[in-house]
Amino acid sequence: MSKITCVDISEFQQNIDFNKMKNDGIKAVIIRAGYGRETSQKDTMFESHYRNAKEAGLKIGAYWYSYADSVDDAEKEAKACLECVENKYFDMPIYYDLEDNSIVKLGKAKLTEIAERFCETIKKSNYRAGVYANLNWFNNYLDYDKLKKKYSIWLAQYNFSNELKCDIWQNSSTGKINGYGGNIDTNVIYNDNIFGKSETKVKKPTLTYRVFADGKWYNEVKGLSNVAGRKKQAISAVAVKVSKGNIKYRVHLLNGDWLPWVDGYDINDSNNGYAGIKGKVIDAIQVEFSGVGDYKATYRVRKQRAGFWDWQHNTEKDSSQDGYAGLFGNKIDGLQITLT
Repeated sequence: MSKITCVDISEFQQNIDFNKMKNDGIKAVIIRAGYGRETSQKDTMFESHYRNAKEAGLKIGAYWYSYADSVDDAEKEAKACLECVENKYFDMPIYYDLEDNSIVKLGKAKLTEIAERFCETIKKSNYRAGVYANLNWFNNYLDYDKLKKKYSIWLAQYNFSNELKCDIWQNSSTGKINGYGGNIDTNVIYNDNIFGKSETKVKKPTLTYRVFADGKWYNEVKGLSNVAGRKKQAISAVAVKVSKGNIKYRVHLLNGDWLPWVDGYDINDSNNGYAGIKGKVIDAIQVEFSGVGDYKATYRVRKQRAGFWDWQHNTEKDSSQDGYAGLFGNKIDGLQITLT
């Protein structure tokens, strides 16, 4: 039996420990984004599945279940799918799931056109596209040879081997994998070329910030266009905003504690408009960005009367990052923040 390295999931699989899955040999997950032609039919677990799988370091693909009975319907389904996955990066194609018995009456030619319309609409947004179906569908209701020339093929066949050449073989719907307590769809990946970021380029949001020091708010800075702050003037408050996505931030008081997270941007609002207390010096800052592509808040601070410390990415911790920018007990007089 070939090695199982991929699972596919939807809202019907919850309470998944993706880290345990990864440790069990799973390297990829294909997540249902939704079904039908309305964005209200977005899979209720898509966002959390995507986020948690990404945090675990798994490769990610997506699929959309079809009920389309015309090429126009297929295009509507593709547009609904694109709206539901907006600003997401995928390491694998977006697959069109064709298996509903209600549309088999349309015949092979029409169903193949439906698959093509969905895939071509997806590709126009610079995602890669593929078709998912079982052996019966590929043999009797779809033009397998025609589709295979243009799109990735994901075959469902619960047997000891696959009878059609494919990029991914779904070999079971009753698999058992560490990290999930119930039955789960398991897959064998034959073509590693399906891995590779989707080509869509998400426009980087604009990040704006300013600092309070020496009794006044300094001018706004956008990205890395300048340094917020002035040498030798210790910073006591910070305000940060972003044009799109979600940002939150907080500061640590010199010889004190972390203040609460804030996500607003209003220098007249001491509750949620900025982080800090005017007149009380800070020695560290944390910034967390999410919601647009793979972008992270990347930031650093300058030690008063000295140089900058290393860059920090969101609140990540590893051998070179401690989850925040700064060093407790040391005043800071400069700040730079961008998105990478």
